[in-house]
Amino acid sequence: MLTQILLTSVLLPLVLGAVIALAGKGTTSRAVLLTALLIPVAAAIASVSIEGLPPFPPIAAKQKLPLLLVIGGVVFAILAVLLRQFVNRWIIALVGVVSLAAPAWWLGKNVLAANATKATTLAIVLVIVAIEIAAVSGPQARKSSAAALPAALLATAIGTALTAIMGGYIGMAQMNGALAALFGGWLLVRYISYIRGDDAAFVLGDFAALSFIWTAAMGATMTVLLSPSAAPVALVLSLLPVAIFAVLNWREVGFANRARFLQPLIIGALTAIPAIAAILVAVLAGG
Repeated sequence: MLTQILLTSVLLPLVLGAVIALAGKGTTSRAVLLTALLIPVAAAIASVSIEGLPPFPPIAAKQKLPLLLVIGGVVFAILAVLLRQFVNRWIIALVGVVSLAAPAWWLGKNVLAANATKATTLAIVLVIVAIEIAAVSGPQARKSSAAALPAALLATAIGTALTAIMGGYIGMAQMNGALAALFGGWLLVRYISYIRGDDAAFVLGDFAALSFIWTAAMGATMTVLLSPSAAPVALVLSLLPVAIFAVLNWREVGFANRARFLQPLIIGALTAIPAIAAILVAVLAGG
């Protein structure tokens, strides 16, 4: 049982993340397209490996998740091809939020209509995601930096996974854990490139960044909908590492006076602070 969990929730997504980092290396249109497509698709593969192959058409909400992830990847890849020039960051944010809100309503309209707390939590989550997507999109976010967006999303996925455990849903804990491994595999490859001298190792194009954030946010959205008693404050805090990343990136905080190999690690630790707070809140709420 433990071996199967490690294989499906850790090893497989970790390898997929590393492969995507290699396949999408660089800042070309091809690299952005591949990353935008493959991150959600890899998450879908992880979901199927955890829950099994869903029936078609899917019936339960968790069975619909892989289909939604694949559709998301295809849509982002198409947009990356059609909209190669600079796109207004708020348009990108609108695309991201609509692509989260519509599936959330489709999957959980009855839950949201009957549970005001879940509906409010989801609304706050969507607002935060919109602001974060806008903050990490545009020319300012494309510059070279020791700050890696997926490091913040790694913290988000870990925080959401542990919140799901404390909220009574092991399935979403495994899924968010798989997302953490996926982002971790990508980070490992890019970190090696960075310490070998590639200053642009962590740079993501608009729709590649959107794909990363949307995939992590989909995990948080499903946790809001499906976890029986996940702490709302913990779920909201789990999404805030990206806000820390955006501020650090905007202020060009790179800790250049530190050894090169330490710079991404320091920034990653800073972005993880809200996720650590989320875990503490979840533990206290679950205790």
